[in-house]
Amino acid sequence: MKKSLIWRFVVIILVVLGWAYSLFPLKDRDFIEVFQSLAVKNLAQFAENVTEATEAVVAAEAKLAAEEDKESDAYRELEEEKADAESKKTENEELIASFADLVARAEAKLAAEEDLAPSLAIRECSKGGTNQKRVILNRFIAVPTQPKASNDLVLSHVRRRAAGKLHLGLDLQGGTEFIIGFDPKQATEQDRHVESVRNQIIEILRNRVDIMGVVEPELKPIGPSSISLRMPSVKEERKAMIRKTIKETAKLEFRLVDPNNAQKVAEYRQDAKAFRPTRGYEYFEMKVESDEQVDTEILFLKSHPERLSGEDVSRAVPNVNEFGNYSVSLSFKSKGAAAFAKITKDNVGERLAILMDGKVYSAPVIREAIMGGNAEISGSFSAEEATRLAGVIESGNLPVTIAIDSEFGTDPTLGRASIDSGVMAATVGLALVLLFMIWYYRLAGVVAIAALAVNVLLIMGTLTLTGATITLPGIAGIVLTIGMAVDANVLIFERIREELLNGKTIGNAVKSGYNRAFVTILDSNLTTLLTALILYRFGSGPIRGFAVTLSCGIVASMFTALFMTRCVFDWRLYLGKLKKLTMVAWVKQDINIDFLGMKKHAIVLSAVLMGIGLIAGCVGCFGGKALSIDFAGGTEVTYSYTAESGTGPDTGVVEKLLKGKGFENCRIGYKYSVTSQGRLLEIVLPERSTDEVALDSDAEGTGLDLDKITSVLNEGIEGTEFRLVQTNSVGGLVGAQFKKQAVAAAFLAAIGIIIYISFRFELAYAIASVAALIHDVVIAGGLFILCGFIFGGRQISLPVVAALLTIMGYSLNDTIVVFDRIREDLTLHKGRSYTDIINLSINQTLSRTLLTSFTTLLVVLTLYFFGGGAINDFALVMLIGVVVGTYSSIFVASTIISLWHKHARGHADA
Repeated sequence: MKKSLIWRFVVIILVVLGWAYSLFPLKDRDFIEVFQSLAVKNLAQFAENVTEATEAVVAAEAKLAAEEDKESDAYRELEEEKADAESKKTENEELIASFADLVARAEAKLAAEEDLAPSLAIRECSKGGTNQKRVILNRFIAVPTQPKASNDLVLSHVRRRAAGKLHLGLDLQGGTEFIIGFDPKQATEQDRHVESVRNQIIEILRNRVDIMGVVEPELKPIGPSSISLRMPSVKEERKAMIRKTIKETAKLEFRLVDPNNAQKVAEYRQDAKAFRPTRGYEYFEMKVESDEQVDTEILFLKSHPERLSGEDVSRAVPNVNEFGNYSVSLSFKSKGAAAFAKITKDNVGERLAILMDGKVYSAPVIREAIMGGNAEISGSFSAEEATRLAGVIESGNLPVTIAIDSEFGTDPTLGRASIDSGVMAATVGLALVLLFMIWYYRLAGVVAIAALAVNVLLIMGTLTLTGATITLPGIAGIVLTIGMAVDANVLIFERIREELLNGKTIGNAVKSGYNRAFVTILDSNLTTLLTALILYRFGSGPIRGFAVTLSCGIVASMFTALFMTRCVFDWRLYLGKLKKLTMVAWVKQDINIDFLGMKKHAIVLSAVLMGIGLIAGCVGCFGGKALSIDFAGGTEVTYSYTAESGTGPDTGVVEKLLKGKGFENCRIGYKYSVTSQGRLLEIVLPERSTDEVALDSDAEGTGLDLDKITSVLNEGIEGTEFRLVQTNSVGGLVGAQFKKQAVAAAFLAAIGIIIYISFRFELAYAIASVAALIHDVVIAGGLFILCGFIFGGRQISLPVVAALLTIMGYSLNDTIVVFDRIREDLTLHKGRSYTDIINLSINQTLSRTLLTSFTTLLVVLTLYFFGGGAINDFALVMLIGVVVGTYSSIFVASTIISLWHKHARGHADA
């Protein structure tokens, strides 16, 4: 076998194995079990040391017994040798016993406190106490690059090893809800509106949890002075860290240490009651953790901080030095950099303490004036703590003190039945695509399916490596990339078919087919990748989730389509087993439809559809009727219940019951609290209440007939009694900041597309591609809203936004394929008019266009017919979008190019 072919297979195998390995473990493993497994190697070494020491003791005793002169130097050396062996034996036995005792005490503590996180139990037990020695965990578990890691760093390492790689979002798995409140009086004391302060807190908290790596959190206002923060399910250790992050005010201060600090500390320790600090200085403590213990250093700091605060910080990032120790690097804004330079210049040789919320984190000596506008907070940080601290600092100070009023666990927001039906529908749809590819392309179809499987593996592996959370918008990105992966293979196979029909041998046809398809695949994928990167950089929330999966998928599909499948075909050719490629042909190669001859009808049709879409969109969005709870908010009604079966009714049953009584577009789910009412049914209705109703209140002033809702539930669901607990007016998940970022991301994506396509093709093609993209999104969104007006139950939600983003990518990819063939035909057929060349190119790519649309529709139709709730809405938008996108790639973009080049190369008006 050729060396190049061997190396290509080696690369494929290594990539597949590496990415497959990155997927595991899919779910979180038991922390204690992982903790024990990581200590096995060192414990085995300790046991071996005990055996060796025991043997050494026995040997020394035998030699001592044989030694006649008890006063000789040899005898004393043997006694020392025995003592050393016994000491070594005792030390290693104590280490083994201390580890076993630590685990036993931690497990007992966990049994006594159900809500305690395992790592916190280990941490508490390792501190020692009155009758217990402190346990140094790095003796049992080694942390790479950190031989003297603190206990917190060791536990952080164990948490990473125990953590599952697959993270599902709130919509698919559920999670935790924190109800956060603040005192409105603190806002009025600052002469600010309560709602303004609340909205600022929402943005600060969003930034904090985003920087911490909590992907796809949901934040919404509940009343004037409360906020709901929901995040995907995490383990208790992570939850504890997030609680801490939420509540921190993040007041960053810099204070100079008393130049005579050592003398003052000595005086303080000599007589604390009589001690008086230097005027203008105060007593502080700083925790310093070493291998053996946690020490407290006393510092006397200036009473007034320097004129430098967290507001002067432009960037805060976690950093790791050459020794593997974590810190937080700060970069100041220009004003802050100047202030920091002056402070360090005027106080060279002194210590400058860095505090946050009154806690001293570090107090380094100023070696020289620091003019670069950078500082560093050092300490015994774990990776998570450094990331958390950086996120808190960079997100800014909270304007008021906040508190977590309550905490709930939540069920998946899509509903279990909707998820199950969606999974089944997607499975059936993909199975149909696989069967179709095998039937249509025979052997080539089998190769494409293998590439598709690897493509999905690479996407999922990359998502786990980056710690991304998989949500419905993310799955939308995966669906699009799978479609693009199928499309790339279809492009290649259709090119190979053309070369075979032109009389080339199978080997030359494969080579030429890949070479000619390469540019098309590169252009279509890079354009979509550019769009995804812009959406990720400037978007937020579900837009970023979509962009992440789309970016991963594009790179994966290019690898599998252009590298992996080519390698398989080359291998078959090398073995001499590829004699022919049999393929079904739906579209004849000599087909010649005058598409541009129908451009006037197409212009009228597009104008009418866009007009309908714009009118429906404007009426629906500005009137508020088309916007779901995600955007417009609503009224949250919470019920406790008693069920004879022990479990509440399925959310789909409740939704259907309420819809039948006129309560449409509700958001229904369960949440639970172990500390109070237990499991609760939460119904969010689109209507806004004018009041907040406390426990067991009547429904007056809410604007809703709550009595009717309660009676509908009690009468419609047998064996279950519902009791109204509370109602709240809730805001939308999509705030003003999200909307601004979404508009900015879409605008910049359009600019990026225009620049790239202008560079690769020309300006006319760029304008045409953006026009086709806008055409498809406006019609798809507008017709979806129109369906809501006519049939009811359809509103713009975050899953619908995900579908519209998918349509953008689909439309762009489809259009670029046609453009690429036009560019090629312009070179090959220089004597023909622009009209003829455009028509020729559309006819040549028609087979690929129809095949890609058909395979995508197979999946979308199964999602539409079998998927429920939000998945059904997603599928309907996709269904309209695929049809409109196919139409626009044939008629819209090509018509714009035709009109742009109306007088080019003898072009006659067709």
